[in-house]
Amino acid sequence: MRVENGGDSKPRRFAELVAIGARDAVGRSREPRDDGIDAGIRWLCLTHDVTGRRGSSKGYSLLRGWFPAFPETTGYIIGTLLAQARRTGDNSYRQRAIEMGDWEVEVQGTDGGVMEGLLTGAPKPSTVFNTGMVIHGWVDLQEPAPSEERLAAAVRAGEFLLKHQQEDGAWRGAAEYFGIPHTYCARVSWALIRLAGATGQDSYREAARRQLDWVLGMQQANGWFASCNFKPGRDPNTHGIAYTLRGLLESAALLEHEPYLAAVRRTSEALIGRLEKFGGRVSATFDSTWTPTSRYECLTGIAQLGGVWLRLFELTGEPRFRDAGLRAVERAASRQVRSSWPAIDGALAGSYPIYGRYAPLQFPNWATKFLVDSLLLRERVTS
Repeated sequence: MRVENGGDSKPRRFAELVAIGARDAVGRSREPRDDGIDAGIRWLCLTHDVTGRRGSSKGYSLLRGWFPAFPETTGYIIGTLLAQARRTGDNSYRQRAIEMGDWEVEVQGTDGGVMEGLLTGAPKPSTVFNTGMVIHGWVDLQEPAPSEERLAAAVRAGEFLLKHQQEDGAWRGAAEYFGIPHTYCARVSWALIRLAGATGQDSYREAARRQLDWVLGMQQANGWFASCNFKPGRDPNTHGIAYTLRGLLESAALLEHEPYLAAVRRTSEALIGRLEKFGGRVSATFDSTWTPTSRYECLTGIAQLGGVWLRLFELTGEPRFRDAGLRAVERAASRQVRSSWPAIDGALAGSYPIYGRYAPLQFPNWATKFLVDSLLLRERVTS
C-alpha cells in the first residue's frame, strides 16, 4: 500500500530527531495542556491523510516512518472522530468517520471477519478481536449516518464471531491471536451487545454473555485475570487489562448485570492501590500477585485505565474512581508530544520511556485515540 507524504513520510536519523524536538516524547513530565483533545484529533486526522484517506495509519515510528493503514484500530477511531464532531459541530470529522467505515467494508474478508495486521496487499487471516473493533465503528456510524451496506457488513462480522466461538464462550484457535483465548475480548462482547441492539438479533447478545461469563471465571479473588496476556508466557500489560475492564464495564451498563460491574471494581481497586503506592506511576505489566514486572509504563494502558475509572465514577458516583481516573488521565496527557514536527505533534508514544517494550520508539494511533477518549471523559465529568 502506498503511504502518502504527510509532512514526514520518511524516518529521520536519530541524532536529527533529538535536534528537532523528539526529546518532547521522552523528556520530563509536564502539566497537560487544555488543547490536548484538539491536538490529538489533529494527529489522528493526519494518520488518515498519510494513507490517502484509505484507513488510519497504524502510527509513526521514529525508525521507519509512517506505517500502512490498520483495519483494527481504524474501526474504533471512528467513534472518537464522531465524538469530536458532536463536540465541535465540525462535520469534517463525521465525513472522515464515514470514509473510514466505508473503507472497512471494502477490506472486510470474504468470511465476514477483519484481517490481522496491516493492509500491505498480501491477504491475511481474519481475527476475532479485530473484527469486534470494526463492528464498533460500523455501529457508531448508524445513528449519524445510517447505511444498509455498513450494517450488513457488521452482521457478516457478527456471524463470523458466532461461528468461531466455543461452547464455554471463549474464542480460540485459528481466528484468535496466537491461537489462545483472551479476556480482553470482553471488548468484542461489548461490540456484539451493541450489534444486538442495532439489529434486534438476540443471538449476538447471548454470545456476548457466554464470553463475559468465561471472563469472570478467569478472574482471581485479588482481581487479576488469567488469559489476559497478548502472547503465551507473557505477563498481562495495562493495555490488555484495560481492554478487559472496559468491555466488562460497558457490557454491565448495557445489560444491567451487576457481576460484571463487581469484577471491574475488584480489579480497579487493586490497580488504584498500585497507583497510590507508587506515586501515580503504574508499571506496564504485573504478575498474578499484582507485583510489577517491568520498569517502564505503557502509556496506552494508563490512558485507558483513566477512562475506565472515570466511567466507573459515572456509573457508581464514587469519588474514589473519579480521583483515580483524573490522576491517570493527567499522567498520560502529560506525555502527549508538543512539537514543531507534524509527524509527532499531538501524539502519544506507546511507552514511557519511549524505548519501553510496548511499541518501542513508536506513536501508535490507538494510544492517541484512547488519550483523546479519556480527555473527553475528563471534560464531561468535570464540567
